[in-house]
Amino acid sequence: MEATEALGLLRKSVETAVSGEAVLSVAYSGGLDSSILAAISKEFANVRCYTCVVRGSFDERNVKGRADSESLDLTLVELTEEEIPGIVREVSDTLGTSNPMQLAYTVPVLAVLKRSRERLMLAGHGADELFGGYAKYISAQNPEKMMADDLDKMLRESESISKAARAMGKRVAFPFVNNELIEFSRLLPLDRKVSTSGRKILLREVAELLSLPSRNRPKKAAQYSSGILKEMKKLAKSEGASLSEWTSSLAEEHQRSS
Repeated sequence: MEATEALGLLRKSVETAVSGEAVLSVAYSGGLDSSILAAISKEFANVRCYTCVVRGSFDERNVKGRADSESLDLTLVELTEEEIPGIVREVSDTLGTSNPMQLAYTVPVLAVLKRSRERLMLAGHGADELFGGYAKYISAQNPEKMMADDLDKMLRESESISKAARAMGKRVAFPFVNNELIEFSRLLPLDRKVSTSGRKILLREVAELLSLPSRNRPKKAAQYSSGILKEMKKLAKSEGASLSEWTSSLAEEHQRSS
């Protein structure tokens, strides 16, 4: 059974990433990928989950209940309006881009990395690219090529995040993207990843094997659920700039000051 094989590979990948750590953190959203990681990680270490939120956001209102339903220890990392420009600058420097969507997606991860107390953090990067998490794959002319291109981009970004972690004396791991899982995904029929009936079909079966309530949760990207993108737009508007102008100016400020 493919779901059983995928779960076995994920367990092996998480165990390798844990590498004897007694306690670790998981960048947690309450969605499918992070809840799978948290559940498997609990088999090998003590797990503390962290969720980056803006006050009033979807995650701020809902993620605690999701963590409680999975018996997870959760800490909220709340970013204030005053803190957001600074961490956007840091992420821009880390990724080498001022692209607003890339920055908004990565801000929650870097915020959790900075605030978590544990030496190791696990994140669910790569699950969407490997197992058909994005809506655009359904209508794509060549979804498998699009997924492969997106995975290459994600791997470059994850290396930048890993470099930032090392500078903090920490380590970040992305268990979905070890070589065995990448090859497993490559050989998986497309309709086991994405179809008109749903996305991340196989991973939902993995969540079912783990008896996780997240198996039926719709995807809500971190930049939206955390409230980060909305807050970035609000700050840009307050300065009379478009979002891309605002992020570009922050990136330029950081370059001038470094």
